Amino acid sequence: MNTAVLQKYNLIIKKDPYWGCDISGPLEGYIDIFQYVTDVDEFINDIELAINGGFDQIEDPEWSAGRTLDLYWNAFITPTHFEVWFYTQDESEKIVIPLEDWKEILLSWKECLES
Repeated sequence: MNTAVLQKYNLIIKKDPYWGCDISGPLEGYIDIFQYVTDVDEFINDIELAINGGFDQIEDPEWSAGRTLDLYWNAFITPTHFEVWFYTQDESEKIVIPLEDWKEILLSWKECLES
């Protein structure tokens, strides 16, 4: 795992023997929806396309919108970064992460899923 990148964004990824991979930090309501390595690989492929100048080749740069009881999110890739917006009834928060760092976060998550 790339602990330097995870620390930069205040993220902790760990493997729980009963529940599988767990993440804590500002992205915990988002990244943990990706529980299959194939989904993470597909996401990484899109990130690599954008990093290498192939953003127009990405079929759909929106990487999920979703909702829980009190949280809604919308996430997407741009040519230079990854953005995720979290909305609650009272406020919204935007997290912007450069593509290289986001790729490292996804690779760390994938490493946990594969362990």
